[in-house]
Amino acid sequence: MFKRIICLGNIVGVLITVFVFCRVVFTGFFEKIREQAFCKKCTKILWRICQAGIACFVCYAIIISSVMVYASYRMPQKGSTVITLGAMVRPDGTPSGSLWHRINACHDYLVKNENSVAVLSGGKGDNEPMSEAQCMYDYLVDMGIDKERLIIEDKSENTQANIKNSYKIIEENNLNKNVAIATDSYHQLRAKIIACRMGVTESVGAVNSDSPLSVFPTYWVREWFAIPVELIK
Repeated sequence: MFKRIICLGNIVGVLITVFVFCRVVFTGFFEKIREQAFCKKCTKILWRICQAGIACFVCYAIIISSVMVYASYRMPQKGSTVITLGAMVRPDGTPSGSLWHRINACHDYLVKNENSVAVLSGGKGDNEPMSEAQCMYDYLVDMGIDKERLIIEDKSENTQANIKNSYKIIEENNLNKNVAIATDSYHQLRAKIIACRMGVTESVGAVNSDSPLSVFPTYWVREWFAIPVELIK
């Protein structure tokens, strides 16, 4: 939150932290509530339901986190087309931390796979001086990547549009339909789900950016809620 990142991930984290803090500091108060709750049958049942709900949520968090880790370790096929997902461009035209790490991840993959092409995907937000795709393009060219290996897709405003529009470009240009998605590791599972829903039947690999640990818990927890929403769309 000090980094001005406010989303469901750190809101849930704050609520859990406050609850645990209060439970430890005010143990006597909670024990009295528990004793009173067990005096009546209806409140006792409600208490058990709450406990079961918490246990189910913990199990879900462990399972979904394991699948997220697995998704982040999917190695892309050699020479895959890299779909690099955009992130915020700062008002001065420099990439935000997330975008910079994704640019580096894309760069490293292109260096290691000389026949690969990258589709740089991200539109221009109201508070951005240029499209996210253009920002990535400029930095990658400055880092020595040949312009012919970079394709700008600057119409997308979210991850679903990123992948849909990028794959359309891949098909129109007869590029390798095996794709490697360059984004943060915690984002890879949801990106894979979206890719499958968009009709990508070929191999989808992960090119993970080096996400800073300070934002990892926030966005990791956010994905716990975003992934089920994506599955039921």
